[in-house]
Amino acid sequence: MNIKAPISVLAISLGLALSQSASATIFVSDLGTAAPPATIGGFAMTPFDNDTRPNSSDVTSVDTPEGGAIVFDGPMSLREIGSGWATWSHGYTGDVYYTNGRQSVTIDLPDFTQAFYLYAEPNPFSVFNITAMSGGVQLALDIDGASGAKGWGFWEDASNYLDSITISSNTDFAIGEFGISVPEPATVALFGLGLAGLGFTRRRKQNA
Repeated sequence: MNIKAPISVLAISLGLALSQSASATIFVSDLGTAAPPATIGGFAMTPFDNDTRPNSSDVTSVDTPEGGAIVFDGPMSLREIGSGWATWSHGYTGDVYYTNGRQSVTIDLPDFTQAFYLYAEPNPFSVFNITAMSGGVQLALDIDGASGAKGWGFWEDASNYLDSITISSNTDFAIGEFGISVPEPATVALFGLGLAGLGFTRRRKQNA
């Protein structure tokens, strides 16, 4: 958990209020079958750590390297490439999360998530269309179940945050190889205090 400075409750509340009230612009890019990039939308990305829980166990959340956790809307079966899940792409051999036969999963993201990437691959060894969507912005990709995992990179403009991502298909699939960008707590606190000052200035002008 990379906490380098305390966050005041006021700053958190102000930041959340902004993310809920401001008009957000969401972007998405096709990462293809290549390894994930170091940045998404200009945000430095941090890959998730190895999941040390038992293979084939059902999980509903995954801790992020930036603190907090992503939360699935249903149990996902933890697998590892070569042990419970046969193939992926670009030489990745880490953790993936199987939908347990479902054809859709929604990931709730931690507060203040600026950018997020993930990969997916269908369970059958054939090509299927898989769609990822966040805030009404979606991108559908044709993905081969035989070593063809493809990725999506989602991000928002610097003044807003991502809330969730829904991945869906007409077949079951696995997702994994996550990466995330969340601002440092000190940055969030300073941003919130700046908003507080702006609000105070506006009130003074209105009361003049």
